[in-house]
Amino acid sequence: MSNIQPPASVNQDYYLVDKNQDLVLRLFRSYYRAHQNSGKLFDDFPDFFMVKPIVLKDVDLVTRASDKMILDDCIQRAQERKGYIGVSKRMNPKLKYYWLELTVLPFVLGDSVTENNKSEFFYLLSNFIEYTKQHPRTYGDITAEIDSDKDLALMLKEINKQGDQLLQMLPVYPQEMLVRFNPNWPISDVNKLLMNLKDNDQSWCEVFFEYLIYVMGRKGK
Repeated sequence: MSNIQPPASVNQDYYLVDKNQDLVLRLFRSYYRAHQNSGKLFDDFPDFFMVKPIVLKDVDLVTRASDKMILDDCIQRAQERKGYIGVSKRMNPKLKYYWLELTVLPFVLGDSVTENNKSEFFYLLSNFIEYTKQHPRTYGDITAEIDSDKDLALMLKEINKQGDQLLQMLPVYPQEMLVRFNPNWPISDVNKLLMNLKDNDQSWCEVFFEYLIYVMGRKGK
């Protein structure tokens, strides 16, 4: 997910999921049909916004089969979870070349973690860590050794840093539009969280996964 600190030139109506239909359709037609990847059009909208999947359903927007496959998949999955499609704007700063990346929101445990939704994942991970701190009898306190273990302290700092990026969006979108989870952290959700962590392509995540297994396993003895 991109940062949500747009310049004054950005049309704020893109953030309004009940009113941004015409804007989004105009953008998508320019991008997917006219294949416009630069110019003033891309200065007009924010680095990230959301749109209701019904806005894009059964509308003639794309010419390439690969684009249609991605768009149709996002629409279907967003409708299944009664959620939204997140639109992230990316740019090559040297070539001034833009492209769009789509995600399905709210993020739920078990979703593949990508560059576009990693802040949502780490937000949930930091929430789980805080839960273990407040309820150490359930899974053990993940933070218990933070004062004596410098590597653990660094990993927790990085988790909070990446998760805090989602906080920038809360003034625009409520938490339930961005993430969905059970705050009581049943074991089924914890298992999904662990698998997401293990599959993350950041090397230190596997180390932290092993540490979680160690703490939770020690708690069970």
